[in-house]
Formats: sequence, C-alpha cells, structure tokens
Amino acid sequence: MFLLEKAKQALRILRFHRQNRKIRRLFRKKQGYEGNFEHPRDYWEKVQFRKLYGNHGFYGRLADKVLVREYVKERVGEEILVPLLGVYERLDEGILDRLPRSFVLKVSNASNWNEVVFDKSILDLGRTVRFFNRKVREKYSGKSGEVHYDYCMPRILAEELLLEEDSLPWSTNLFCYNNPGGFDYSICVHSPDELHKGHYDRSWNFLEGNLTPEMAERHAPPKVFPKMAEIARELSRGIDFVRVDLYGSRGRVWFGELTFTPGAGFGRIANPLRRKMRDEMWELDRENPLLYRNPEEVRAGW
Repeated sequence: MFLLEKAKQALRILRFHRQNRKIRRLFRKKQGYEGNFEHPRDYWEKVQFRKLYGNHGFYGRLADKVLVREYVKERVGEEILVPLLGVYERLDEGILDRLPRSFVLKVSNASNWNEVVFDKSILDLGRTVRFFNRKVREKYSGKSGEVHYDYCMPRILAEELLLEEDSLPWSTNLFCYNNPGGFDYSICVHSPDELHKGHYDRSWNFLEGNLTPEMAERHAPPKVFPKMAEIARELSRGIDFVRVDLYGSRGRVWFGELTFTPGAGFGRIANPLRRKMRDEMWELDRENPLLYRNPEEVRAGW
C-alpha cells in the first residue's frame, strides 16, 4: 500500500511539472514575458495561478454544462436555464432524428465545442455524429492546460435554440469579483459571431471595442441588464473571480455558462485603463480551500 501511494504521488508530481512547463511555454509565446505564477501580479498571471493551483474539482463541477444547471437552479432558480432537450454519452443519427428542427449541440466538458442547428433538414447527420463523438472523448485541457475541464463529466447535450427576432441573441459577459471591499464587475457585450464587441465598466462607460452606434444603442446595456447584474452577483457569490455569461432574449435573462479561465489567460488588452482594472479588481483569495489548493502541497504531489 505504501509503495502504491508513493507511485501515485510521483505521478501527480510529474503531471504538475508537465502542466507547469506547458503553461509557461504558452505564456511566453502569447504574452511575451516570463510570468510570475507563484506570486501573480497581473490578471493573466492570476489565471495561470488558478490553472496550476485551483481547486479543480470545484471549478470542474461549475464548468460542466450539465452539472452547473443544478447550481444555477439552487442559486437563482431554473427559469433562466435554457430548456434541455437531451443528454447523451454518444450521438447517433437516431438521436438527431428525434430532436426538433432547430437546436444547439454542446460538449459538456469543453468550451466552444458547440454547433447551432437552424434547420436539421440540411444538416449532415453523419458529420455531426462523428464530430461530437470524437470531441466528447478528447481532453480540452490538452490545448491550454485548463485542467478543471478534466473534472467535468464528458457528455453531449442538446438545448433549445434561443432566437431573438429570428437571430441569435447577443451575449452579455459580466466579469465578477468578490473582494473584501464587496462585489464588483465589468462588462463585455458581443455579437453571436464575436466579430463585434464592446467593453464597459459597471457604470457603462465605454472602454474599448468596435460596436457601431446602432449596436451600442441596442445592446449596451441590454434591456434586462438590471436583472442580469442581480443574477451574476448571486452566481458569483463566494468566488473571487468568475465570468458569468448571460443572454437577453424574449424579454428574459438566460444562463450561458460560468467561465473561470477566460481565454486561458493568454489574451491581450489594448486599453491601459481596462488592463489596469482587470489587474486590480481580482484579489486572489488564495487561502480559501474551496477555490485554491496549497501550492507547496501541489508541488509535492499531495
């Protein structure tokens, strides 16, 4: 038994060092400098700290697109959940035949492995089955070291397709922070194809983006934003930082997902004010065992 536990410990140490090397290599390539992940100073370094030392089981449960529904139901009520059409370990053409004309397919243990189906009659059923059955077996963490996705249960889910005047709804992402000073947030609204974005502070002062005046007038803020802010506050309660992704459609707020490592921590922010806000608004609650593990114990394989 002792030798078995030592072998498991050695394997955990090896896995950590592999992840650490991968993250450091990607960070140098994407950000252009050596990150300080033990005592992070800026937002991007804090994301890497979370990837290395986060309580992955906790984040994984809330990043799981099926399991998170129970969390949302408990915190704010199930009325904001997009109706679920089915959950599957694997797809086949018979399953797709039984789904309605339009729907959305997602992989539960990943981000952006989705397909929006407007009209099933023109869908290549075989290609869709092969794509999702392949993706559900892959580890999303292999791309950027976001290990918490490995703690999700790999499944395929089908949801009702939300449409606003025959178009996909815009997203409202609230970057939520819970610090000793209280709750705070900043906002990003973006088009369904993510080609148009606008970043704002909590008072809807424009920071940067490429929205046209017409887009900004319609979507910044969305008509249901006061309700969105209430929901984001409740869903983020007890978490030092999380991005809460919501939609406004049919005069209601709908839940998208909870994102704990946006862009895997490899993005860039052009606007100095927004970059400064992002660096300072997140105070790592690194002593909170719900959110983070002890770095020394992680490095030692415990």
